Amino acid sequence: MPTTQYSLQIVHPAFELLKRSARVLHFIAASVIFINALHVLQVHHASPVLCYTQMIIAADIFILVFFGGSLLVETPKLNLIFRLCEVLTLFGITVTLFGDGHYWYGIIHAVATAGYLFLFYREWRVMRSEAVDISQTGITVPNFIKDAEISWNEIKTIIPKYHSILIETLRNQKIEFNLRENLKIDELGQIDEFCKKHMVAR
Repeated sequence: MPTTQYSLQIVHPAFELLKRSARVLHFIAASVIFINALHVLQVHHASPVLCYTQMIIAADIFILVFFGGSLLVETPKLNLIFRLCEVLTLFGITVTLFGDGHYWYGIIHAVATAGYLFLFYREWRVMRSEAVDISQTGITVPNFIKDAEISWNEIKTIIPKYHSILIETLRNQKIEFNLRENLKIDELGQIDEFCKKHMVAR
């Protein structure tokens, strides 16, 4: 794997949308968990301990949603912990439904579990790779599904600025991100020189 020469922290629109949607997604998960616990307790007379445990988990998530919404953005690790709890709880509900012969409801919860597991994975990736990495082999651009690696041979122009970076490929694809922190004059000069050097050498 090539060594990263420069790593520029960026504001990614898709990642920002995911962060802003965190409260809604937590609310949905908590509602599903609470309704399921209430349903199996009243209709199927399941173990009260299991049902009350699910209600407590749902209540914790509701408290986070209504009283700690800003924490979800400011402390992404806390968001990940609650997302993992949701995934594990939804998976437990899925297994229970299949075990009781409720296959259609089990499938629905299995899809929800997979969806929240994917969200957990992406939120974890956001914490680790919300940056444009510039190396000797090319540029790595973070994406919601999979990070894109663009070699210097595919790049038409690259324009680093104090507050943003613009990349245009030979396929006329334009990629532009705002930077989280403005570059200093010497940093901008070094990055610009590094990019021009590799653009000429391609």
